[in-house]
Amino acid sequence: MRFYLSRPEPMINLIVACDRNRVIGKNGKLPWSIQEDWDYFLRTTAGGAMIMGKICYQEFETYAEGRELIALTRDRGYRFPHAKTAHSMKQALSLATQKPIWICGGEAIYQEAFPLADRLYLTRIDRTFDGDVYFPDWHNTFKKQISRKIMNKDGIQLEFLILGKE
Repeated sequence: MRFYLSRPEPMINLIVACDRNRVIGKNGKLPWSIQEDWDYFLRTTAGGAMIMGKICYQEFETYAEGRELIALTRDRGYRFPHAKTAHSMKQALSLATQKPIWICGGEAIYQEAFPLADRLYLTRIDRTFDGDVYFPDWHNTFKKQISRKIMNKDGIQLEFLILGKE
């Protein structure tokens, strides 16, 4: 009998902030500006590989320096100036050299990554915002609460959750 040792798979995480109605974007931008949430996102993803769609990349591009970014596009001729370009989730994951891997949006990319992800880093903003992009319902996939921190900033409650699969 032979035993094969395989390398452990890299941890794949989803990271997102959403409002009460799961809104995550409007017209290609975040519909809010909450410094504590942005700082948490930058701090949490530092040192890992970030995978995101074209629209998310365009908003994030000014923060690209010093980070491993992999941006997804269906356009085979398009190249991102400060990121590796991928045309599928499988290709994006194979291009990642740093661990952990952070899936950073948008909606379709999150949905595709749900079965692959180990954890969900979710910031719930206790407000409603007008939006046109939504985070998929996570409740049936990420059921196990690993950690929870609540803070209030300028009258807005932020709930920082780390969720796993059961």
